Amino acid sequence: MPRINSNINSRKAMAGLTMIEILVTLIILSIGLLGMAAMQLSGIRSANNSTFRTQATLLADDIAERMRANPTAVDNNDFAAINSASINCTTAPTPYCGEYYNGSSQVAAQSCTPSQMATYDINVWFCGEMNSGARRGGVQALLPQATATITCTDIDPASGADGDTCTNRSSYHTITLGWSEPNPDQRSGTAATVNQSISVTVQQ
Repeated sequence: MPRINSNINSRKAMAGLTMIEILVTLIILSIGLLGMAAMQLSGIRSANNSTFRTQATLLADDIAERMRANPTAVDNNDFAAINSASINCTTAPTPYCGEYYNGSSQVAAQSCTPSQMATYDINVWFCGEMNSGARRGGVQALLPQATATITCTDIDPASGADGDTCTNRSSYHTITLGWSEPNPDQRSGTAATVNQSISVTVQQ
């Protein structure tokens, strides 16, 4: 009889040890899975942030090409002082220099002067092209909390000696795009987002 009790107690002890081992294993496994999830989330954030920077670079190149295609407007200083805060995205520029679909038919592009084309290019670059009564694409849609400026550095700044605040075709234009992106540093007390920007300088 004592031998039987000893066996029962031994089995109970072994069962208890088995349960503890399972719990410890589950805890270790959970910690490992949480670590893997955190690494994956960080990787996704980094990939998104890289995408924003690539997109910003392409957008800066886009407006630079529009400027190169319209040297007369550049000479007239139509790109010399642009700030997205003053760009109206609620209405389409008039005249609308590109063709677009209004929801039922294709609307032909209107004839524009170089200055009007510059106004159109700046607006659709930042606000997006018209399509079925809405805007599609553009800086504000592709970059979160986007801002944009274009400034000119006069090549001949000596008190406006040449009478032009942005000397024709020789001065430098700087295109700056800013946006907000998720902060990859998720430690307690850090900001949820960080501000980023790129600047591209071109000479026409």
